[in-house]
Amino acid sequence: MSNNRKPVWKRVMKYLAFIVVIAAAVIGLNLFFTSREVPTYESPLRSVTTTRAEQRDITQSITLSGYVMSDSMVPVVPFVSGTIEEYNVKAGDVVSEGQVLAVIDKRPYELQLTQAQAALDAYESSYERLVKLNGIGAASDQDLETVRAQMQASQAQLELAQLQLSYTDVTASIDGTVIMADQSVGSIGNSQTPVAIIADTDHLSLSIAVPERWYSLLAGNEELSVTVTSKVTGATSTASVVSIAPYIDPTTKSFTLKVSIDDPAPFTVGMYADVEIVYATAEDVWALSEDVLKADGSLYYVEGDTAHYIAPQDWTISDGWFIAPAGYEDATFIIDGQNSVLDGERVTVKEN
Repeated sequence: MSNNRKPVWKRVMKYLAFIVVIAAAVIGLNLFFTSREVPTYESPLRSVTTTRAEQRDITQSITLSGYVMSDSMVPVVPFVSGTIEEYNVKAGDVVSEGQVLAVIDKRPYELQLTQAQAALDAYESSYERLVKLNGIGAASDQDLETVRAQMQASQAQLELAQLQLSYTDVTASIDGTVIMADQSVGSIGNSQTPVAIIADTDHLSLSIAVPERWYSLLAGNEELSVTVTSKVTGATSTASVVSIAPYIDPTTKSFTLKVSIDDPAPFTVGMYADVEIVYATAEDVWALSEDVLKADGSLYYVEGDTAHYIAPQDWTISDGWFIAPAGYEDATFIIDGQNSVLDGERVTVKEN
């Protein structure tokens, strides 16, 4: 019995020794790897360029757009109907008050005039005859008054016929430039269809819809300065404020500002133009270049090595500059790289 137990005991001890060696190896390897320093990776800081506010004069203004209009646009319509026999005008013509633009067929109105003249002559003859008869008692006063009334009515008909005949010459009612002339010889002229539209190009203006938030800055402001610039030709002129509407349109949330162009020569009716309205001038203020602004009007400043966000505001930009936000006059603003940084992100500042 003792001989059989001895090999079993040896085998058990052998297995235990093997297990101890394996456990020691595992513990050793674990201690080895856990004691090693794990390398870490830090991404490089984003590089930005900064700038500071400068002291300068800033004109505060808004720029809006509108169409150039004439202060006086007059449709020229015939006062009588008929076939147009002469048409002496085309778009772009400069015309004078009283100038004949079209001639309506005169013949029907000449016949009316002849008829009215004949009727008047007849009543005048009858009246003269009755006056003589009344003088000898052969005609009553009532007969005389009846013929006198008929004669006066005939005189009025004659004057009306003369007036209608004169209306066959369709004339310009103002000096100006013809901006529309779409009739032709042979077409029918009537009081419902203009033969031309004339604009007074010596007096041009624009009526601009201004957002309501600007009302308090413009209404009653005696220091407004206005410049009009053509979007097509680039021509410019100063302008004078004619009126500011005393109310806000509740539908459009805007009010109307009308300005008169001081030098209308470079402008044309219907031209699209920018209207810059300077409402205040700030002297010797801290100002920033508009290049610090993101597309949405926000901007970033750097404090230490951290970027901080400033929300969009109604910045008034003048010649590429705007007044720095209050309380940030001494701050350092990101002028290059602001489109990729985040609020609170650490950055490194490049040399300007």
